[in-house]
Amino acid sequence: MVSEYSHDSRYGRWGTTEPLLVTLRVVLRPAEGRKRQETMRLRHLFPRLAGVEQTDRFRDVAIAPYPARVEVGIFVVDGVGELGLGALLGVFSTANALRGELEHPPAAWKVRTVSSGPTVRSGSGNLVPTTPLSEISEPFDAVAVAAVNVLEPGPLVELVSAPGNAWLVDHIRGARARGVHLSAACTGTFFLAEAGALEGISATTSWWLGASFRKRYPGVDLDERSIVCHDDGVTTAGASLSHMDMALSLVYRTSPELAERTRRYLAVDDRTSQAPYAIPEVVARGNPLIVGYERWVREHISEQFLISTAARELGVTERSLQRATRSALGMSPKDFADDIRLDRAGRLLRTTGLTVEAVAREVGYVNASALRALARRRRGLSLAEIRAHRIPW
Repeated sequence: MVSEYSHDSRYGRWGTTEPLLVTLRVVLRPAEGRKRQETMRLRHLFPRLAGVEQTDRFRDVAIAPYPARVEVGIFVVDGVGELGLGALLGVFSTANALRGELEHPPAAWKVRTVSSGPTVRSGSGNLVPTTPLSEISEPFDAVAVAAVNVLEPGPLVELVSAPGNAWLVDHIRGARARGVHLSAACTGTFFLAEAGALEGISATTSWWLGASFRKRYPGVDLDERSIVCHDDGVTTAGASLSHMDMALSLVYRTSPELAERTRRYLAVDDRTSQAPYAIPEVVARGNPLIVGYERWVREHISEQFLISTAARELGVTERSLQRATRSALGMSPKDFADDIRLDRAGRLLRTTGLTVEAVAREVGYVNASALRALARRRRGLSLAEIRAHRIPW
């Protein structure tokens, strides 16, 4: 028995605003895990279908017309980072190469690198061929912004707000208004924020840019500990290699099976947090009080101390220190001190033969159980897992 429903979605593919008449064909058959997965995938692609009533007997969902390809524009400007751009292109290219191996292959990815002209100069000085935006006739289903090779916050903000890059900010703003799915990683997230596309939603960025991001875009619910963050039709990702995670997350929205296969071909691990990669002294940069506090904690790392003691020795009140770390880092002084302790403990575990008990004493804990609890709470890992994660080269 087959039932058909018509669903008029103003979002269409990947959240575009082109009207699309979608026919929902529901086939009654025994429950199968694969069919549940396909239903979830289609709901990702066509969010409005989530409201179509189904019974427990409805398992096989097909949509007509099914898109033959997903149009993706990777937007770049002068100074683009070659690593991030290559990661995006590599993931989509690999996904296209592997999709034919699936019993039910999803739509192919048609990817174009777009700028305001025929080329851009990468951050390493190489010419990157691009398609001028003026020559694009078909609407994009998804827009991705590749990171620029600028590490310091000041020059980054200057580049993002430069008149020469206003075309990109304007395009992002227009794409957001049209409901196009937006994505960016690393420093590219600043372009989305500059366009107002992240206002009022959750997002992430590179772990060392959190303080400057919060200061310039206070309306964004930032969590720089996350590798990938999805909210309201926008995907953001963390530092450079997170471009791969971001692209894989977009592939996942069309086919979880293809995303898993692509991930394994590319040997991408299942990272979920940037926290293990963050360097506390780098995170503290840009705020003299936090720099001083970070240095003070390192000097007293083997001791048990009160935050009030640290504040007094730095010449400020405990409340002032609380405000400073909360505003710049999004965490309390105690949490930042815990991160500093855990960073040091992780290095000792990976690079020395010290026992866990000895490492705990080195970073100010009287017993290993407190350090184990901290690692589990702040990293989601056991100390054994941290020690086992040694650099292979």
